[in-house]
Amino acid sequence: MKYLFSLLLAAMTLGTFAQNQQGNMMRGMKDFTPDQMATLQTKKLALSLDLTDSQQKQILKLNKKRSVDHKKNMDKMTSMKGDFKNTTSEERFKMMNERLDMQLKVQAEMKKILNEKQFEEWKNMQRKKGTMHNRGTMHNREMMNKKGKMSKGNGMQKQNRNK
Repeated sequence: MKYLFSLLLAAMTLGTFAQNQQGNMMRGMKDFTPDQMATLQTKKLALSLDLTDSQQKQILKLNKKRSVDHKKNMDKMTSMKGDFKNTTSEERFKMMNERLDMQLKVQAEMKKILNEKQFEEWKNMQRKKGTMHNRGTMHNREMMNKKGKMSKGNGMQKQNRNK
């Protein structure tokens, strides 16, 4: 039993450490220029997909454009920080539509640059990236729901004690 508990504790500690390391890495990327971000993204992709020099140059060009656009959008979002909740459904639709249009353009460009095998692997990487993002969002919602239920449950317990 002690062994099982120790093993479980070690696994939880390692998992927490790994998540913190990944979070620290992502926070550090905010300080990079768009060119630096594009270069890092391209090199990661080159390692994952075994890109040729020609492919790397084309993807670097695409990533530089995407990084500049991303930086502009992030600046826009931070300037709207408090007002984002007050945006109309039309404004939110427009922003989401623009983001999806950009993703479609990137996908079309990547399809031109990569061979079939590389493109399929890239698509799988994009799906995994989206799944991980959604998983975190769902986890946060679940935690908020649990907190809400817990506070409601505590109120019920207090009422029961009074009776």
